[in-house]
Amino acid sequence: MQRPKTAVAGVLAGLTLAGSLLATAGPANATNADGPASAPTATTPKTGHQSKGKSLCERVPRIEKRINKALDRLNGDAHTRGSIARMAARVTKAQSKGHKEVATFLQDRLTHRKELKPNLTRQLHDLKAVATWCEKTKDDAKDGSGS
Repeated sequence: MQRPKTAVAGVLAGLTLAGSLLATAGPANATNADGPASAPTATTPKTGHQSKGKSLCERVPRIEKRINKALDRLNGDAHTRGSIARMAARVTKAQSKGHKEVATFLQDRLTHRKELKPNLTRQLHDLKAVATWCEKTKDDAKDGSGS
C-alpha cells in the first residue's frame, strides 16, 4: 500500500523543522567565558546613548496624517467609501428590502465605525501631546549641546 504524498511531505517538513531547531539550540545555549552578554534594550541602543524618543518623534507627522485621513473618511458623506453615513445608508437600504441578516451584519459594522471615531479623536489628541513633548525634547537637546 502506497502512502499519500501529503503524509510524506508532512513528515519531511516536521523533520526539517526539528533539525533546524536542534542546529540553532547548541549555539544559543553556549555560554561565554566572561558570562552571558547583555542584549541592548530599547532605552540603551547599540550606540550606548539614549535616543529620547527620536524615532517616535520622527513618526509623529506620518501618524497624524494617517489618523486625520481615517477621521476624514469616517466623517465623509454618503458617497464616501468607509464613511459612517454611507454605512448607515446601506443599513437602511438592507432593512427596507427585508434583508434582515445583511442589515444585522451591516449594523454591527456601523457600530464598530461609530466606536472608531472617538478612539481616533483621542489618539489624535494624545499625539499632539507627544508632538509637544518632542519639541520640548528637541529644544532641551539643542540647549544641552551648545554648552
